[in-house]
Amino acid sequence: MNMPVMMPAPSLGALLPMHLVVSRDGAVLSVGPTLAKIAPQLAQGLDLLLPARGDKTRPLLAICSDAVASGERLFLRIAGIDDLVLRGHAVELAGGAMLLNLGFGADLKAAIRRAGLTDDDFAPSELAMEFLFLQEANLGVLRELARFNSQLARSREAAIQQAQTDPLTGLGNRRGLELALQAALKRPHEVGMSPEECAFALVHLDLDHFKQVNDRLGHKAGDELLRHVGVVLRGIVRKVDIAARIGGDEFVLILRRMTNHGDIGRIADRLIGSIRALSPPELGELRVSASLGVVIWRPGDTEDMVDLLHQTDEALYASKREGRGRATIR
Repeated sequence: MNMPVMMPAPSLGALLPMHLVVSRDGAVLSVGPTLAKIAPQLAQGLDLLLPARGDKTRPLLAICSDAVASGERLFLRIAGIDDLVLRGHAVELAGGAMLLNLGFGADLKAAIRRAGLTDDDFAPSELAMEFLFLQEANLGVLRELARFNSQLARSREAAIQQAQTDPLTGLGNRRGLELALQAALKRPHEVGMSPEECAFALVHLDLDHFKQVNDRLGHKAGDELLRHVGVVLRGIVRKVDIAARIGGDEFVLILRRMTNHGDIGRIADRLIGSIRALSPPELGELRVSASLGVVIWRPGDTEDMVDLLHQTDEALYASKREGRGRATIR
């Protein structure tokens, strides 16, 4: 059988910068320049190399000899460096020496980071750096795509939020209310909640004598009053609740899990009192107030959003008929 012969060390290092030549008795005869950067003490002996797979108690020289005979790959680790596994093959040289040609495989980035390797540390025919650069470029593109997608998602969310927000008061608008109400009317099993958790109070609020504010004081004063009403509503509703301006001086609230008449009555009194305090003094004895119509919804009641809003309308106009500045709860 013809066996490879040893070439001069500089030539061997240029062609195989990750090589290791070991004599038959285990002496290290040559270490490639790149491998030497990773393990400078390797030239002193094989003790620095350890098996990375299989029976790790076997002598390394025996493992390398078996690799020569079988042609199977070697998997070696450098003592004290746990994040690198060297992979390679071994062939026999003249005189019984062994030539191990090793590489970093998937641990290439760790090796480059650890030893500061550059393109000059690899053979001209080695594509490792090209693959690494390609990987880095791909990662860069992926990072940019992720950033772009994140920015796009934020912009989309902002656009949706804007489309569902009343620009004057900062509350939800009619579209936002409809979406929230559709979600609130889902059956308990559809949302994984109990009937008690799904129940809510739907409140229709209308300002009394708001037209006189616009007629006597101008639309600017009317808009300012509506903005203040928005502040009042945001201060009273909880995070789980919904407050929306559905047009003009009409507002709708969804008060989740609110079914007790006494609790709802106290909230209604706070709303009415706070809004009455906003009445412009220029109106004189005519005071802006709020009339409320409230319907308590529980699973099993109507799931028709239009019908439910109609019921709150009827309750609201009952409050109007009974003197305004009050709440009707049904």
